[in-house]
Amino acid sequence: MIDFYDQKKIILVTFGIILLISAIFVPAAVFYPAKVVTITPEAEIVGTSFWSLVLGSAGIVLLAISLFLAALIERPLKSWLLSGAVAVIGLVSIAFSLGDYYYMTHDSFTYNPPLSFNSSSYTWEQFERVEERLHTQDGTSSIESVAYYFRDGGMVEFSSGRIFEMHNDLARRVEAAGGEFTRIQAQ
Repeated sequence: MIDFYDQKKIILVTFGIILLISAIFVPAAVFYPAKVVTITPEAEIVGTSFWSLVLGSAGIVLLAISLFLAALIERPLKSWLLSGAVAVIGLVSIAFSLGDYYYMTHDSFTYNPPLSFNSSSYTWEQFERVEERLHTQDGTSSIESVAYYFRDGGMVEFSSGRIFEMHNDLARRVEAAGGEFTRIQAQ
């Protein structure tokens, strides 16, 4: 008969395997919709960076590793201390993942970059200029990246994500508020 100690190990390893499998889809299937639901209802489009998905997956993997450590290291104090430290790092990674977003409302653009818990909101009048960098391949131009420059000296650049869905509206609003819009063709 299996004793309680072995059952505990089996349960920890089982939950660890479930977390490892979850690390593949949970950041996109759970974390991103959670951001969309919890961010202000006035947000027209909500986006997140690639790093948000990476950090979310890494955090879940670290939580799984913490369960494996708790199950496989024989000395209880060392096991739980090491497991706890890894779990805390995993939770911080998940927190950074959840805190990485950008969105546009009727009046402003809000951006919370990766590895930060501080967001910045900019009204359309606070934009200095918008740059759209184009890439041409086989005679067809496409947007490679967009950069937003602010009057306070700040700058944000995006090369992927939902920003391209909101970019045209954002650029029009910046121009209407007196900002510049520039297209830069790649050489």
